[in-house]
Amino acid sequence: MWRLKTSRLLFAGVAAATALVGVGAGPSGQEAQAAAHPAHLTSNAPVTVVASGLNSPRSLVWGPRGHLIVSEVGEAPPTCVGTGFPTRCFGFTGSLADVSSGTPVRIVDGLASNFNQEEVVGANGLTYSDGHLYVLETGSSQQIPAEIPADLTQQLRKQYGALLKVTGRSVKAVANPGYVDYEWTLANTDLNPEDFPEANPYAVTTKPGGGFYLVDAASNVLDSVDRWGNVHILSYIPDTSTGPDAVPSCVAVGHDGSVYVGEITGKPSSSTEAKVFKYNPRSGHLSVWQSGFSAISGCGFGANGDFYVTEFDTTGFLPTGDPIGDVVQIDHRTNARTVLASGKLFAPTGFLAGRDGAIYVANKTMMWPACDDAPACTTASDVTAHDGEIVRIG
Repeated sequence: MWRLKTSRLLFAGVAAATALVGVGAGPSGQEAQAAAHPAHLTSNAPVTVVASGLNSPRSLVWGPRGHLIVSEVGEAPPTCVGTGFPTRCFGFTGSLADVSSGTPVRIVDGLASNFNQEEVVGANGLTYSDGHLYVLETGSSQQIPAEIPADLTQQLRKQYGALLKVTGRSVKAVANPGYVDYEWTLANTDLNPEDFPEANPYAVTTKPGGGFYLVDAASNVLDSVDRWGNVHILSYIPDTSTGPDAVPSCVAVGHDGSVYVGEITGKPSSSTEAKVFKYNPRSGHLSVWQSGFSAISGCGFGANGDFYVTEFDTTGFLPTGDPIGDVVQIDHRTNARTVLASGKLFAPTGFLAGRDGAIYVANKTMMWPACDDAPACTTASDVTAHDGEIVRIG
């Protein structure tokens, strides 16, 4: 997932899709947008768990034959360096799962992951293009500690920070945005001297005409990847007006070709700090399109043209208690907002549109240990690394 800039929270941790979702699920979000325009969702739209037992799920996509695919960062891997809080653990606990039957079927496993004493990160962004799945790995090869065994380092470098093409049950890097973004921060430390250099590619979507757009939650940039794997940095996402980092966490392409980027923001931020930016590929201009959100962890367009924002938590970042989130629907005609699944989602991430107007998000995406026995703790829920769900709204 994104790189959380905090030291307080500790995170660890085949049937056709129509049989599951009851809609003519297409192979991509773009096709879902092109379908007939169903009615707008209402605040009382039903919320249904359609798959469970996932290992810290993150992103969703319609894959081959309309199957519903989700990325899983997995649990804390076994090889660790450091002691105490600085301990970091590395390995290959990530996977991709087909959840079209409601029960996860791992179609790819052994994806790189690491645990940084805040959360498990690894296989994250997903997109489907030209008949292939692509998964975006967080991090960068430059950030692998020197203490890691040489053979493990060699394997990790093949995936960390890379855009991976899935062929059968194997993956191969077709671009390395993590490396490029990290080098860019080395040359631009003045933009964020407290955190740079660093890189953490997070969300990806297919670019019209070929290639990809992606956002990096640590270097705070929007990237373009061409069909040959060349990475170009298009725009820096600025810090919030009150100081916290932008931490871009989602990217989507509109019907007009503009690119939309949502931010979770760094700590501490309020329940109205997060924004959605709009980038014009023709002019290179970045502007604030919508504002007033809390901790955005997913975004995209629905089948009816409405824009949706998944909020990881509704109290800002860091959450003041359990991360109870929701989804905000923005009417494409009036910009009126409707809150969906209020009080019914726990640390939700991602967004995926169904052709019938329903939407899907990943739920219970992080380990969140209950600590209500501690005097200063307000967290009451106990969510393990294997309690992840996919939820349908509508």
